[in-house]
Amino acid sequence: MTSETRIHCRSLLDRFTASRRPRVLFFPSSPPEAASLLRAYNMATALTDLGWRADCVSPLVRRGGRMRLIRAFRPNLLVFQQCRHPLNAAEHARGIPYVLDTDDADFYLEVPGLKDRLERTSRQAAGVIAGSRFLRDWHAARCARTTVIWTGTPMSDGPRPDHRERGEPPVLAWAQAKPLDYKQELDFVLDLAGRLQDCGIVFTLRFYGVASEGEAAELRRRLPAGIPIQTMPPLPYEEFLRSLREVSVGLSPIMAVSPFSRGKSFGKILAYLDAKVPVITSREADHALFFTPDSGIVSNDMDVWVEGAGRLLRDPAARQAMADAAFDDFRNRLSLASAAALTDAFLRNVIAGTPGGRVSGLGGRALSG
Repeated sequence: MTSETRIHCRSLLDRFTASRRPRVLFFPSSPPEAASLLRAYNMATALTDLGWRADCVSPLVRRGGRMRLIRAFRPNLLVFQQCRHPLNAAEHARGIPYVLDTDDADFYLEVPGLKDRLERTSRQAAGVIAGSRFLRDWHAARCARTTVIWTGTPMSDGPRPDHRERGEPPVLAWAQAKPLDYKQELDFVLDLAGRLQDCGIVFTLRFYGVASEGEAAELRRRLPAGIPIQTMPPLPYEEFLRSLREVSVGLSPIMAVSPFSRGKSFGKILAYLDAKVPVITSREADHALFFTPDSGIVSNDMDVWVEGAGRLLRDPAARQAMADAAFDDFRNRLSLASAAALTDAFLRNVIAGTPGGRVSGLGGRALSG
């Protein structure tokens, strides 16, 4: 069933049942993958469980189809998930209040028309949800009702192997899609691997998102001799999560000299946390607001990375303790349930504060997390 048919059917059923639930229609910028999956498709499902009539419109639906769906659905609110889709813009809201959701510094991308569309859509939004403080500050200068809600993810099923059972040598992973495209971060990871080898630490270095043998060969060529390497192709998300349950330590470097990187949030860290992989990350984005010394390593100092990675790779018990601490915080602060509770409260407040936007029976939900 297409999204257009599904929404028409549900809207017709709502009219017969006289549904009084608030209605929100999400417009993801891409198919159900990456941020669109986590912040639009999954969020619509989670909000339905919290008392909304929520649905997503496929990015493949053209303007005419969108207009028909909006008329049928009669939303109280629209959510544009990023402005990368050309129809996710203020002029396509048909006068309906909308919220802009963004988790990347797209205002730095050199995509024709994107920055202007983002600026215009932010200024006219009834509210903006930002994935980090850096993004919040940019949008708050344009939209008075702006908040930070970190990306949340559904928690996968099944046991996470104890770190004493994850095999030898331990796997040090960088779960960055297209690692060769991130030149400064790649140089950092290769430097780290060389220093760990010089310290006599035995490990396997795993790269993700390696789409061809040519890319794998280039990584092997650049890696210091003697370090075993594994390369993983692009994987479906569930398979990607399962593969991380073999990993001992997860790396997430962010080089803030790249303006776009300043807008990064938790990204692949969510997957590490889900798989109970201890994390070493840069002191960028909002990482220092989430991790504690017990739950992760947050630093821009290479010496700290070398010491921390070396200690964890040598000690499965230390890895397990750090992963367990982080997993508890992950459940409480970065799960889909926690993100949905915050989004629920924010969207209800937007509707209540929009002229003519009050909906009977909305109630109020306290912010949490």
